[in-house]
Amino acid sequence: MPILMDKILSEYADQVLEVARLRRNGAHSAQDLVLTETPAKLEASGDAMRFVDARGRIAWKATPSLCQHLKDLELDAQEDLEDI
Repeated sequence: MPILMDKILSEYADQVLEVARLRRNGAHSAQDLVLTETPAKLEASGDAMRFVDARGRIAWKATPSLCQHLKDLELDAQEDLEDI
């Protein structure tokens, strides 16, 4: 069964999966294990929350604080590019 995540968490999970793939030295982390642990860790840190979607399925989405933090990082990066 797929893990339902919004766009922000999906991108984050893809990055975590890529890092896990790159760090592999003979030890293989199953993709499903990485993808199931990611939302749980984000929820524990307060960056993700579970909800029930319109079809009655449990899904995950980024919290407003994580969205704002990412937006602030993007604005900082844009300002840095303008300074160059």
